[in-house]
Amino acid sequence: MALLRVSLMKLVRRPATWIVFAILAGLIAMVFLSLGLTAGSMDATMADEFQIRVLLDFPTAYTIVAGFVLAFGGLLGVAYGAAIIGADWAWGTIRAIVARGESRVRYTLVTFLAITLVIGVGITIASIIGIGSAIAGAEMAGLGSAGATDEDTLRSLPELLARTWLGVTQAAAIGFAIAMLFKSQLAGIGAGLAFYFAEQFLQLVPGLRDVLVYFPFSVSGAVIGTTEAFEASTSFGEFPVLAADTAVVWSIGYLVVALALATVAAWRAQITQ
Repeated sequence: MALLRVSLMKLVRRPATWIVFAILAGLIAMVFLSLGLTAGSMDATMADEFQIRVLLDFPTAYTIVAGFVLAFGGLLGVAYGAAIIGADWAWGTIRAIVARGESRVRYTLVTFLAITLVIGVGITIASIIGIGSAIAGAEMAGLGSAGATDEDTLRSLPELLARTWLGVTQAAAIGFAIAMLFKSQLAGIGAGLAFYFAEQFLQLVPGLRDVLVYFPFSVSGAVIGTTEAFEASTSFGEFPVLAADTAVVWSIGYLVVALALATVAAWRAQITQ
């Protein structure tokens, strides 16, 4: 518990924590306020054609907010996970920990547990800001927010938040594992983001889509399920998506594999004085 407490205090003091989650909250707020302003200034028929009003219509908007938090949070989570453990290598923190007799495997797991808890707090705050921004956007668009108090939807929000937390944490675990493997903050962030964007662009290749749904970032993006606001069929063809419950199982699997890889890398790493 002492190591976890120290790790949490370390994360709170690091600028990367505040910068990453400030960016996430700012992006979410900007998206929904912009949608509200745009829909409010457009003819209702035109706004419906561009599906702007659908994105702000409660209770569906709760899932839309979670989707944006998951998308932006997953991207930022890769960088955050890599930045934290990569900085520990760069600043000699791991070398000092080992010199004191601390298990490097335990340190790795506890550090990621601390990252997971901080991510949970961060996405909860970002989600609250996103919901508030969506309500404001809905009012600006003239839709109102009566659906925001739907009892069945409100009861499902903890599960929706937990699924979002899992997806972002899985993305962070990938950046964390890469940075631990190469003992480099830059490698973790660069390679993690490269894999993220490569997976998105490969979705444009029709023959790969049925396979890509099982890739890490496609899985993390599918854990909250889909909504009628988005059509699977587009001008680029149909984009298959894993069922939400199946995606959760795969996401947990990727999370475990990433942590196992990071743990083995930490155990085998050569630490010089």
